[in-house]
Amino acid sequence: MDVGSSIEIYTLVLGWLLYDGLWQLLSDTGVAYIPLVAAIVRNFTSAWRSYGNDGADASLRANWLDVTAIMVVLAVAGAPLLPVRTGTVSTLAACGQPAVTGANTGTLYDNAFVALDGRTAQVPLWWYAMLKLANGFNNGFISLVPCSPDLRTLAYKLDNVRIADPELRRELELFNTDCWQQARAKFNADMASLPAAYPPDDITWIGSQFFQDSNGYYGNTNLNLAIRASVEIPGFPYDAARDTEYLPGFIPANGRPECKDWWVNGLQPRLLALVDTDVLAQASADTGSSQSAQNALVRTLLTPEQAALGRKLEISSFQNNFTGDPGTFARGTAGAGLSLELATFAPKIYALRQAAPIGQSLVLMGIYTLLPFVLLFAGYAIETLFTVTVALLGVKFLTALWTLAVWLDNHMLEGLGIHWYSWVSYQDDKANTVLILNLVALLLFVVLPFVWFVVLGFAVRGIGGALEAYNKIGDPIAKGAENGGKEAISLGKRSIGKILK
Repeated sequence: MDVGSSIEIYTLVLGWLLYDGLWQLLSDTGVAYIPLVAAIVRNFTSAWRSYGNDGADASLRANWLDVTAIMVVLAVAGAPLLPVRTGTVSTLAACGQPAVTGANTGTLYDNAFVALDGRTAQVPLWWYAMLKLANGFNNGFISLVPCSPDLRTLAYKLDNVRIADPELRRELELFNTDCWQQARAKFNADMASLPAAYPPDDITWIGSQFFQDSNGYYGNTNLNLAIRASVEIPGFPYDAARDTEYLPGFIPANGRPECKDWWVNGLQPRLLALVDTDVLAQASADTGSSQSAQNALVRTLLTPEQAALGRKLEISSFQNNFTGDPGTFARGTAGAGLSLELATFAPKIYALRQAAPIGQSLVLMGIYTLLPFVLLFAGYAIETLFTVTVALLGVKFLTALWTLAVWLDNHMLEGLGIHWYSWVSYQDDKANTVLILNLVALLLFVVLPFVWFVVLGFAVRGIGGALEAYNKIGDPIAKGAENGGKEAISLGKRSIGKILK
């Protein structure tokens, strides 16, 4: 049997183990058969009240129909029959990903639910068939969604990389002072212009490719004129032709590299080592250039470090707009404020995507566990069996809907020219677009299931039931929209405050 996530392997087995225990308890006490007796008594008294002694035939017909229906529901949907255990349950294998089984998922769930290993639950025939049917529909739907890398997860991994090594942080500060600031000052003093082959904001960060490629900046053919580190840097040996500051005969433990060597063979590789290999591989594939990918990833990695490093690593171009077009300045400042707000959305989206399958598996476990009471209190009615079946299939189908939501989220980013691996430049005025995309991504995981359950409401309960479900589900969404509006107003006030400052 297939399930949608690793945790569902265990919640599936646990739910049906609890079902078996409750069903056994109801059967042993005789409570499970109360609806059967009640149906016989109800039909007999109803026929006697309506037809008197002539009601025997009506009573027999009613009892035959009701008892047969109840016995069928008891046999196919109540009595545990088919075995299921963690070792026989696996996750859905989509887009060539390997399927995992219980106790071998590679997650901490294997240890958390170790008590379920070796235990076998019994699932009624009807529910076993419905689960197989639901999994088949999920597999079929997921196979229709084109395969693509999970860009949101890759971006989250990149955004959460932090520089913990104090020595590396110290070197970055030194490089900023000794190299980037001097190269930037020379660029401005020479009144140079940036060639069209480079991004417009290339020189606004310490890893500028133009400064690396151009003679006289990070590198210089004349070592005597080269911009170099002001102190000895570990990992770079002493070079007598380069390190002329020392007295003859004295050889220091380390040398003072020129900036290009320091960046290319020192800082950049150490920063890239912090990045997940999957992130680096996908960025290289998206850019078509390993160098472009490395520059983009390192720049994105350094962006959240600005505050911790005294905002010395990168001076964004909106600072230069104080003496320029007021509209450009306003856009740049507003973009900067919104870009700072984006940091709060990425964790929310990632948390929602991680929590969605966990919540789904727990809801399904609750359905499995409480099925004995649902069937009992409904008198084993076929209508109730149908309703619960539709609800179960509906919750299971959320796995497919979330797969579609992930695909849409990824390709909306690409369609609007937002690169998951790149720092969002304030001057590009893309902060607003990214903010809207993040809001849409949040809605995709709420609105698609909402629409799905409204459609089920039309099918199962009719228009009146669907409208009732719409109102019940719509209340939290309306409140969420109201809160979102308040947050947008608050965000606008903060951005205006930053502009006025």
